[in-house]
Amino acid sequence: MYYDEAVVRPYARALVLSAQALGILDRVRGDMEALQAQWDGSPLLQTWCTTARSLPRAAHKEAIQTLWGETMAHPTCVLLEALSTAGLLAAIPKTIRVFRRFADRAEGKIKVEFVFAAAPSPTLLADLKQRAIAAYGEQTEITVRTDATLGAGMIVRAGHTQIDASLKGRLARLRQRFAQ
Repeated sequence: MYYDEAVVRPYARALVLSAQALGILDRVRGDMEALQAQWDGSPLLQTWCTTARSLPRAAHKEAIQTLWGETMAHPTCVLLEALSTAGLLAAIPKTIRVFRRFADRAEGKIKVEFVFAAAPSPTLLADLKQRAIAAYGEQTEITVRTDATLGAGMIVRAGHTQIDASLKGRLARLRQRFAQ
């Protein structure tokens, strides 16, 4: 089932704010990483989360406490109970992704990704990394990868911003203009 990010954003934001207020953001981040690993490794958990909406409301809290109450921080369990009650347990992966972004932002971390159509020269790469650090600070996490399907050029993603200077992106924008 598809869930729009806007649906889970308030839950993820509340979890970050709660964890920050309690001084346990690192622990809650660990909970979320463990939850992602559980999700990825258990089709049974995925199925249960998808069908948990049929549980009576009173059973939601008990089910969450049974599954995660002993191992996860209280704010994480509260989030899971809220998702369960709202019928959104199937949105756990999206909630985790949004949580990561909010937690990174709360800690002053920005992720910058450079995607090249072909391997860049060492000089170009060093210059781009230096510019990213100058723009976003020393805590900037930089990743570099290649994607031959871009044809030529590159894509830069920084936080919520994306600059697509690839041939594939340009052609897509041209197709869209001609379709209008």
